[in-house]
Amino acid sequence: MKKFKYEVKIPSLVCLAALLSCGNPDKKAEPLPPNVIVILVDDLGYNDLGCYNTKNKSIQTPNIDKLAMEGIRFTDWQSANSVCGPSRASILTGRYPPRNGFVVVSHPWEPQQYEHLGLYQDEVTIAELLKPMGYATAAIGKWHMGEHYDYRPLRHGFDQYFGEMHNFAIGKKGRIFKGDSLTKDSVHYENMHQLITDDAKKFMNKAKEENSPFFMYLSHYLVHGPWEPSKRFTTEEEWDARMENNGGIHQTVYSAMVRELDWHIGEIVSELEKLGMTNNTVIFFTSDNGPWLTDDKVHSAGSAWPLRGSKFNTFEGGHRVPGIVKYPGHIPAGQVSDELVSSMDIFPTIAHLAGAKMPENKVVDGKNIWPLLANIKNAKSPHEVLYSYQGKNLQTIRKGPWKLHLTRTPKSVPFYAGRNWGRGTIDSLNVPMLFNLEQDVEEQVDLAQEFPDVVMELLQEAKVARQELGDWNMIGKDEHDLNGFPGDIHAIPVREE
Repeated sequence: MKKFKYEVKIPSLVCLAALLSCGNPDKKAEPLPPNVIVILVDDLGYNDLGCYNTKNKSIQTPNIDKLAMEGIRFTDWQSANSVCGPSRASILTGRYPPRNGFVVVSHPWEPQQYEHLGLYQDEVTIAELLKPMGYATAAIGKWHMGEHYDYRPLRHGFDQYFGEMHNFAIGKKGRIFKGDSLTKDSVHYENMHQLITDDAKKFMNKAKEENSPFFMYLSHYLVHGPWEPSKRFTTEEEWDARMENNGGIHQTVYSAMVRELDWHIGEIVSELEKLGMTNNTVIFFTSDNGPWLTDDKVHSAGSAWPLRGSKFNTFEGGHRVPGIVKYPGHIPAGQVSDELVSSMDIFPTIAHLAGAKMPENKVVDGKNIWPLLANIKNAKSPHEVLYSYQGKNLQTIRKGPWKLHLTRTPKSVPFYAGRNWGRGTIDSLNVPMLFNLEQDVEEQVDLAQEFPDVVMELLQEAKVARQELGDWNMIGKDEHDLNGFPGDIHAIPVREE
């Protein structure tokens, strides 16, 4: 294999004790609460990192692997949704998509969705949780939770925002927002990653200068398409594949994008070390959902091996994603946990670490997983049951090792949850399917007939979920309204000129 054309930067393991405080060393004060960075990457599969034993020899991720070595890596980290918008809203609010009201990916150019769908202001985000405690807050990179003024980052507790709010289109430049303002600047996808890394560094340096704890929601466009890695991260073969496919989805090109992502993660960790902030910063790293796979293995991107399914469906390949947390001196290094956790757990765990007050009169579905992170003796998953929705359709119930796939029809699912979207998507299921994930993580052996009592137990859990959060044909008692959205929430958006 040819040598890759970039230098991997891995921060040193040693920080001088005198650099560990953000404040003036002559000033006697209480230590600052921890800085918090949530690094969210786009469409990264369960098997797309070195520390998750990637089978792709073209992928090297030393910086992300080092995060795992210095903290904890989870093997059963579940995204709350298998498409980006709803999964992101669930991270920031700690609530299931039907409860926070952002159940499908919204389209800014479709008037009904633009006006009505987004992350609503009555939701409480991590930024709003921390801001009253003196935290500086920034959202950097992809937003994708509504471009309408009411749904933008500055409506949700963020002091600043920088980025293109949505995905980049193949062959087109992206628009750049700063705060609420759409600038005159535009940028190609391949150049955006450095811009958000630079903005993240500026934000951390400003927090250091102002002696302020910070929360940074750093949302990468990598490794979502267009599949256009920067040339310096590619081999000749990868560059030729990129140019030949004109930004289209392609496995050969994908490897370079993962390496490029890893380099940018290394830049952020290096900056923390330069600022002497490493030991007072907790980093959460995860993916919004599983990889974008199609039935064409060449024109796919990533791997969920050994899991079944992908982005757009509720098999494990769509929901089980990399999950890493690092907090030096607080989270013992080198841990690997098989306990069930959710991306929704980030919210209450941050609240615990910062000593923040949880929202009143709102159900938070995530759980504080600090006992697992701190390796407290006999700590177990705090989740008795987890639900998976596609749009408004309840599709799976997870309880212990058991996972039940519920019946569905094409009319009950969003358009992107149809059989032509995602690898192995099932949009028509006449009888439930039951899998024991401890014995069959590949979801291959249906045990529904062998364990009817388990099926009945999980169907009762589904009944509880529907009563609380609704389903495609019913409204739950704590289901968030859609701000008067008048259309079919599951239909393909049609642009109105």
